[in-house]
Amino acid sequence: MALALTAPATPGPPPAHNGIAAVIAPSTAGDQYVPALARHGWSCIAVTLCEAPAPSGANLPPYALNVAHHGSVRRTTRALRALGVSAVIAGSAAGASLADQLAHSLRLPGNEPATSDIRSDVGWTAAALADAGITAPRSIRTTRLSQALAWAAFCRLPQTVLRHADATRAPGRLCSTHSEIRSAWQRNARAGTPGPLVLQEHLPGTRYRVHTVSRPAPGTEPTHTITAIWSDTHTDTLQPYRADLMNSNGLLARALSLYLARALTALGVQHGPALTQLTFIPDRGPALLSLSTAPHTAFAADVLRHATGHDPVRDTAHILATGGFAPPNPTTRRARITEITLIPPHDGALDAKLLRLITTLPTVAATSPLRPGAPVTAGAAAGRLLLVADGTRAINDDCRVIRTVETLGLYTPRQATP
Repeated sequence: MALALTAPATPGPPPAHNGIAAVIAPSTAGDQYVPALARHGWSCIAVTLCEAPAPSGANLPPYALNVAHHGSVRRTTRALRALGVSAVIAGSAAGASLADQLAHSLRLPGNEPATSDIRSDVGWTAAALADAGITAPRSIRTTRLSQALAWAAFCRLPQTVLRHADATRAPGRLCSTHSEIRSAWQRNARAGTPGPLVLQEHLPGTRYRVHTVSRPAPGTEPTHTITAIWSDTHTDTLQPYRADLMNSNGLLARALSLYLARALTALGVQHGPALTQLTFIPDRGPALLSLSTAPHTAFAADVLRHATGHDPVRDTAHILATGGFAPPNPTTRRARITEITLIPPHDGALDAKLLRLITTLPTVAATSPLRPGAPVTAGAAAGRLLLVADGTRAINDDCRVIRTVETLGLYTPRQATP
């Protein structure tokens, strides 16, 4: 197995000009493959699921054709083969498993279809890694509350997280006692959440969000290239709080890369993008918390692309079209980048003057849509700001201002109804 910390200028097969890529179950992020591949002279076909809406992105270059998938992999394979499709890529989480199957049927590069379900299920992912001798959080996947409680009593963990097995769902609820586990379980039942739940040991501390792009290598294990590592901190309720783009040359990044090379290969990731969440377990090392091979469009993608030289969709498009990794941009400056999430402590509305104060700070390069007077909900993310600077001091100074403004009155309390 191999894993590079930065994308090398590795030679690949000669570029396939005028190639055709099948984007499976495209969503807003998957639509971005259309212009990204068009730069290489490729066109895209949308493979839509019969129960899904038509592709979005009316302002993007159009798909060359829409092919409806009605449940038969063999029939869809024949249709794509007849159209001369030369690459298959998932357009959303809903299309990841089908993309693996179609790529395998067409004998095109793709992820291992036998492990598709394992990659999308946090309980099965942890079990598969443990079976391979790779560090993973202790967990139980079950549909029965009694089993979850018995497991928690046996393990005697100080804190656990109850979450849905589907890796695309919310991060879950933090539990410290059996009664909290029971309460969280019942909340899920009242919400009508289908499917099994996973009770997992809570691993406090920093989490690491790692973007990779993989490429199969003939006769050897795939090469996984890290394009970005984010250091994430969260609130006590597991909400995102602050994320810092890490330098990929340190010892920590090296430890994460060595672990991730084994984990991705064990989980059958062979081709295209992956987004993983990892943490460090004391005396046990890195541990993977979740994995997604669906396309990911980063918040403020244009700003990040300019500052870092990388973009998950463009990096994947480069591999599809050329067979090689995109070389690093020698003109890209090594900026410090931080993402701040606004977390209101109470229900209210965004104060216009204070909102303008934080959005016009020197390091703020982009924000999510933030409207003065917009309602906010206690504990739920109210918006995000991307801070970019040449050094950490300017970033940290503006972060302190943002958090101070939050405390001083950014969120105007709602007036009680008489």
